[in-house]
Amino acid sequence: MSPFSWEGSSIRVELGPDERLFLPALMVLLGRVGQRAEDPAAERLDPPAYEDDAAADAEYRRLIAGELEAARTTDRDRFAATVGADQLSRDDAESWLRVLGDARLALAARKGIVRDEDGWEERIGDDPELGMLAYLGFLQGSLVEALAAGLETTA
Repeated sequence: MSPFSWEGSSIRVELGPDERLFLPALMVLLGRVGQRAEDPAAERLDPPAYEDDAAADAEYRRLIAGELEAARTTDRDRFAATVGADQLSRDDAESWLRVLGDARLALAARKGIVRDEDGWEERIGDDPELGMLAYLGFLQGSLVEALAAGLETTA
C-alpha cells in the first residue's frame, strides 16, 4: 500500500507512528551537510557548475548561493511543519520531494554510492543506512505517483 494518494485536491498521507517519528530526523541529517570539510554530501548537494573554470564557478555560487539556501530552508521548514499532517497540498508535496531527494543524495554520497548500478541494494540487509536510503526512495516514488494522479484528475 502506498503511503500517499491523491484525494480531492490534496494528497492523503498514511504513515505509521514510527515513520512519523523517523522523518523529522532528516532535518538533522540535512542540517549537518557541510559541517565537516570533507563531507561528500556537501559536494553532491552543491556540485560545481563549472568544473573547469574556478572563477566562473565562484561567480555562479556568489549569484545563486543565497537563493538556493533560502529555497532549501523554505522546503525544510515546510516539510518540518507538515510531517505530522494527514493531508498535503501540492506545494507541500513538492517541498517533501525536494527534502527527500536532498536526504537521499546526502546519504548516498556518504555511503559512496554514485549510481544505482553500484549494487548497493544487495547490501541493504547488512547496513541500516542503506535500508533508510531505499525507504526514502520508496517514499519519494510514492509521492511522485500521487502527484501524477492529481495531474490526471485536474487535466
